[in-house]
Amino acid sequence: MKKSLFLLLLLFIPLADAIAQTQPAVQITQKREGLIHGDLVVPVTVREGVERVELFVNNVKFGEQRGRSVVFTVPLGEYIRRLRLRAVGYDAANAIAGEDVLIVNDPQPPFRVRLLGPAALAEKGVVELSATVTAPPSMRVTGVEFFVGEQSIGTAATPPYRMPFEMADFPGALYATATARASNGQESFDVYFWGSVPRESVDVTLQQIPLSVTGLEGSRPLAISDLALRDNGQPRAIESLVPAADQPLNVVVLIDSSESMLEELPLVKKAASEFARSIIPANGSVALVAFAQQRFWLTGFTKNPSLIDNGLERLVPRGQTHLYEAVIEMLYELQKMPGRRALVVLTDGVNQGGAFELDHVVHYARYAGVPIYPVVRNTTLSRFMRLGIGGFRAKKFAEIARDSGATWFIVQKPAQLPGVYARIADELRNQQTIMFYSDASGADSWHPLALDSSRKGIFRIPRGYFP
Repeated sequence: MKKSLFLLLLLFIPLADAIAQTQPAVQITQKREGLIHGDLVVPVTVREGVERVELFVNNVKFGEQRGRSVVFTVPLGEYIRRLRLRAVGYDAANAIAGEDVLIVNDPQPPFRVRLLGPAALAEKGVVELSATVTAPPSMRVTGVEFFVGEQSIGTAATPPYRMPFEMADFPGALYATATARASNGQESFDVYFWGSVPRESVDVTLQQIPLSVTGLEGSRPLAISDLALRDNGQPRAIESLVPAADQPLNVVVLIDSSESMLEELPLVKKAASEFARSIIPANGSVALVAFAQQRFWLTGFTKNPSLIDNGLERLVPRGQTHLYEAVIEMLYELQKMPGRRALVVLTDGVNQGGAFELDHVVHYARYAGVPIYPVVRNTTLSRFMRLGIGGFRAKKFAEIARDSGATWFIVQKPAQLPGVYARIADELRNQQTIMFYSDASGADSWHPLALDSSRKGIFRIPRGYFP
């Protein structure tokens, strides 16, 4: 009996070692999705040999702990913003043993690979390279290929992405590289020089900015040479100017279905139906969402007018208005969609409860990069504005629209709704996209944008962006 147990133990030890080697050196074990605010709990486990863990938030050290299982609590606050959290583990020699990344409040994080290697190299012996990959949820990563110098040493098809090699086979090698590949053909690249200290690569990111043009002089189409873009006060080269017809358009029509809108629902339904029909032929799809205290998807994104009409028939008044929550949630959902995007909000402008304030909406709208068209149907607000009252709320609505490269409307009479929707539809049908590369320096800071043109017309872009 004892001999059998001893033999089983001999078999188990190599198996346990093999299992341990397949585990990541550092792993964030709970990665929450969706919109996150308040306190974020970040649990981290590490392999044996990792002496301490540091947590970085947007490349700024947040804290450090010791132990095989540690928990960081990060106070995010109520101002929703994109954050990149990086847990880095160090061995007894203070060399990086591994890391893991968590992206929050970004439904479409950029495709990135980050390569790690040993802090120092001997002339011979087995060396291990490792890589972490971040990608949008819809992207399928097919693997990471590792190189020492310019020579490929193999591909890791699944995480954890690791690749050992014998140093004696590469005398004089100064660096390693990793190339992550996705099933859609995209690639991401990183380089690591032996002995590198913890660093954040200076990435470049392709920015896509909506451009609305009205009253353009002449019949010649707008060209890149007609435009001059300034990013944070500095000239920025425009890589391409994409016509509206070359990109899909996805629009969410967010409709206030609180009890305060009861009398106007018939005209609201008619105007929304006409708006959707005018958008769909222009390479567009529309989703109808009603909101009161909760959000109700009347349709998904669709090109089918019948589904739009059926969805509108389900629109019934209920409860109070959680306006700010609804806008933030729809901005998050729209960022998942490809091509051009827009949010049209029909509301009485009154928020009745919920977790967010108007300033939170203004802040998150800047992060989202989605044009927002507030259509405010509020007779009382219109009357007060004529008396010089209510200007603060109106100014905030205007700020949200202008920051995002859109415009806003106050509707005094329900009969004005179809005309307002027609103006928005005409603008979206002709909306172009400016593409340019920005570096990731100051990734959590607002970059003001300015656009000049040598041609006459009215040009409107977002007032800025977050890289």
